[in-house]
Amino acid sequence: MSSGPDLSTKVNRGVAWAAAAQAVIALADLISQVLIVALWIPADDLGLAGGAMVFYTALDYIADLGVSSALIQHDDHTPERVSTMFWFNLLITGGLFVVLLGLAPLYGWLVHHAVVGWLLIGYGAKLLLQNIYAIPFAMLKKELRYGEIAKARIGAHLAESIARIAFAAGGFTIWCWTLAALTRALVFGIIIQSIHPFVPRAVFKFREAAHYVRFGLRTAASNVLYYLYTSADVPVILIFFDKTAAGIYTLADQIVLEPIKMIANVVTDVAYPAFARMRNDRPAVIDQFIKFTRLNLITILPYVAIVLLVIPEILRLLYSGGHWTPRQLELAGDAARILCVMGLFRALGYLGPPLLDGMGYPQRTLRYMVIATVAVPASFVLSAELLGPSFAFDARFLSVAVAWAIGYPLAFAALSYLVVRTIDLPVGRYVSQSVPIMVCAAAGIAAGFAIDLALSHAADGLRLGAVASAALAVIAVLLAKWQKITPKFIAASLK
Repeated sequence: MSSGPDLSTKVNRGVAWAAAAQAVIALADLISQVLIVALWIPADDLGLAGGAMVFYTALDYIADLGVSSALIQHDDHTPERVSTMFWFNLLITGGLFVVLLGLAPLYGWLVHHAVVGWLLIGYGAKLLLQNIYAIPFAMLKKELRYGEIAKARIGAHLAESIARIAFAAGGFTIWCWTLAALTRALVFGIIIQSIHPFVPRAVFKFREAAHYVRFGLRTAASNVLYYLYTSADVPVILIFFDKTAAGIYTLADQIVLEPIKMIANVVTDVAYPAFARMRNDRPAVIDQFIKFTRLNLITILPYVAIVLLVIPEILRLLYSGGHWTPRQLELAGDAARILCVMGLFRALGYLGPPLLDGMGYPQRTLRYMVIATVAVPASFVLSAELLGPSFAFDARFLSVAVAWAIGYPLAFAALSYLVVRTIDLPVGRYVSQSVPIMVCAAAGIAAGFAIDLALSHAADGLRLGAVASAALAVIAVLLAKWQKITPKFIAASLK
């Protein structure tokens, strides 16, 4: 299907709706996360919850098994095929729940805490609930109906945030995230069914849908590997160190890597169906890939700059006086700053897999994921073993944060090669469009650092406000004057 003005408009509006939804979701999530960790959850409990939560998204993709991606990518739907995919998904999620009943307790034993295994079993119930909305949600994405999707996501995530606070306040400190995820799945399923009602037919013709499954399996394998290798850090910390270290690291991860992923989802949620629709128009794919990259850089790098500059002040203002000690907050700040190094790589790397999948090359995405799944977890283990002793005793877990900068660049290099090869990406043009935004962010960091030095003895609130404002102002002015990127320009583009 060729691209054109109508498709371009739908893509831009999709980004706008996704951005609006993500902003509301991120704010609600931030408020709930800060409240529960500051008021009720100590580092030990956060570490145990984190040991299970890191695998939740991977389990989501295993449960889906690429069905959503196949429905989006293919155009030969029939009611029988779609119904077959529903029953196939139901079989997969039921089987996965049974597997979790057996394997989750073994994982709990491996990380020395049985409750971590029970959390995974609890999340298995959420996987069964996904069948309520999986098929109609995929069809809405294929139709680029992101306005309706955005409203459904906002409602479900608000319910999750409220539930998370309620469960934490009620004493379910380790379980609050899992129980809140169950709440979100139920609410999202009800909303999606009301928008796009779907009742499967009593038919299972696997042969007719086999090509969907083959495509979906390759896509699902890539997504599962991605979330497994990006989730290996917390289990490594639990195994090599302790639950307190895992909790401190999880707090840093929630401040840096999780928000970056949420910010990037504004674009990546739209990228895959957009590239799938444009796949026969190579120049349009290249143009859109560069536009998406610039959008990711514009949204992610300012956030990384703020975290890098004022994370100690943020932690002290939000979490002091509760369960967290000053030393734990100091270590969380150190971990967060180390993880900021990954911000640039994440901003650039998130678009590679949806591009390769949308172009019809899920096997290339799988190759990249295999490389990353070997390189990144291996770097965690080796770094914990070899670099850990070089840190202070209670800071040895920082070696795992450092490992990100060792293992991920290898995987990123492989991904870059595959992207360039797939679409014949003009590297010079890509670099010339991307580097100026990085320079703007670097200038903002330099300005913030100068203010930070000038106000070295000021109160935390004053320092945070002054440093963040200076950094963002410099970034915004440079983007406007040099790159001609202003709020008016962005609004006009989205129209």
